[in-house]
Amino acid sequence: MISHQIPNSYGNYNYNAFIYTKALWESHFHRNYELIYGIEGISEISLNGIKNTLSPGELILISPFIIHSLKGLEGSKIWVGVFSEDFIMSFAEKNKFMSFTKFRCDEKIKGILEEYLFYQGRPEHYLLMSCLYMVCNECLKNSFSYITKKDNKFMYRVIEYISENLSEDIKLKEMAHTLNYEYHYFSTLFHKCFCINFKSFINIFRFDAACKLLGDGAETITDVCNKCGFGSIRNFNRVFKQLGGITPGEYRKNVMK
Repeated sequence: MISHQIPNSYGNYNYNAFIYTKALWESHFHRNYELIYGIEGISEISLNGIKNTLSPGELILISPFIIHSLKGLEGSKIWVGVFSEDFIMSFAEKNKFMSFTKFRCDEKIKGILEEYLFYQGRPEHYLLMSCLYMVCNECLKNSFSYITKKDNKFMYRVIEYISENLSEDIKLKEMAHTLNYEYHYFSTLFHKCFCINFKSFINIFRFDAACKLLGDGAETITDVCNKCGFGSIRNFNRVFKQLGGITPGEYRKNVMK
């Protein structure tokens, strides 16, 4: 199952960084950039279905909305930083629809990053921006694009459309028409980019949005159902239990304890 990590989709200079041993993440995506640095051992990474490995000293900069997963093998250790595009706005604007392969930094740059960036915690604001721009510069010098601008732009448009129309009954054909695509071409491109059934993909967004509203506690379960576009309480319960293992009511009781 592919999941949308909502906390890693916030803007306004959102940043978090941690060091993980033998990490394991199932397929997911988010709006913010993700930078991974190999410290020890080997980690297996999949980016939109393209499998690769990350060795010590290697980095990979994952662009927004790229579906990715990671499995750290025995003895592996990685640093992971997730940050909103605010920090690297000029880079993001010029490379908005580009994604990159893994790369290595110049040894001098690597030393600076290991001292000032690759640790658990948040560096001072402008120091952080400087380090992230160093990464962007090294990325452009030492990696190459593995996804076309066209495909990545398509993914942005689809996700933005779904996010903005979540309460509506979203249909594939209507979305294709609204985004000015021929229906069959749109359907083929959707499955090529996301590797998931259209209805299942939308249900992920509905589920994530429902979890947030249920956790806030301000809306009734019926209101959450309607705001997230489930159509009926019966369908809300079915989809929520399928994705979360429990009903919306049970989920609310757990988070409100």
